[in-house]
Amino acid sequence: MTAFDVPLPAGYRSADFLAYHGRDALSVSERVTGMVLEKPLWLSGGLALLSLEIGDAVAMARFDRALGDAESIEAHDIVARLLGFSSDPAGFEAMPAAAAIAAARPGLRIPLTATVFEAVCWAVIGQQINLTFAAALRREMIALAGTPNPGSGLLAHPGPAAVASLDPADLAARRFSRSKARYLVETSAAIAAGTPSLEGLAAAGPETAEAALTALRGIGPWTARYILLRGFGFPDVAPVGDSGLATGLERLHGLDRRPDISEQEAAMRAFAPHRSLATVHLWASLKDQPGAKSRKPTTLANRPDAIVAKSVPPATAGPEAGPSVQLKRSRSP
Repeated sequence: MTAFDVPLPAGYRSADFLAYHGRDALSVSERVTGMVLEKPLWLSGGLALLSLEIGDAVAMARFDRALGDAESIEAHDIVARLLGFSSDPAGFEAMPAAAAIAAARPGLRIPLTATVFEAVCWAVIGQQINLTFAAALRREMIALAGTPNPGSGLLAHPGPAAVASLDPADLAARRFSRSKARYLVETSAAIAAGTPSLEGLAAAGPETAEAALTALRGIGPWTARYILLRGFGFPDVAPVGDSGLATGLERLHGLDRRPDISEQEAAMRAFAPHRSLATVHLWASLKDQPGAKSRKPTTLANRPDAIVAKSVPPATAGPEAGPSVQLKRSRSP
């Protein structure tokens, strides 16, 4: 067995880590019990079960077998992703624009998926449905393509080739829409073929990555930006079009309705180069006062240009939601 400890930053928000990775209580590919996350992982030498326990000052990583040198490096990288170590809360909280949303959650980080491909699957599956249904569909996909880890009773999340090998009809028989099943399988096949290469996109940067992802059928801006945020861990991403993000901005600025996509884009520029953390803070703020706004409502027209655009269409205007627009139900993915 291989084990190692990882020092946690001062004030590390353990509850956020556990809540994110345990958001699907019925998950077949990870399990949170108390302060421990269990998750089977594919490493270069094969399958290994990670048990990650959060302590007061350290996270204790334990694997069910001995890892080789290369695997140990991979394991450290995955643990750092899961813990959200790529986030820069101090940099974000030092911004004047962040004061209104950061004070309630100092030290907030963005836990990432174990691999970028897991975020791809979450994003494609989660298009235009709520989190509960998305989690149920994800379980169905993993049950079809995942690999059992006998010691834990869990399944390892499948890689791109395994998902690409699925018959979309089998997914459709498990409550996937025909288009969602096709998009998931086609996207996985493209990634398995290296077109695009997720490793290459990570090195290329967010603009190149977004362009490459949205070139794939069924992936629009929201899906791509969710992958950039939760999969790649890019720090300056705002998934505009997200219903939860729109509601968070509405409450933050005391607006009389949710801002549209162009207004969300304008409002989020105030948080550059930390728009990813701003997004997660705004998602988290929805739990503070459900159904309440942060202050007395004002009209969008009375807000300064730096917050929202002055030209505002009717609230019902705009194209129908589809893969290219991807308006989302309010949730915190």
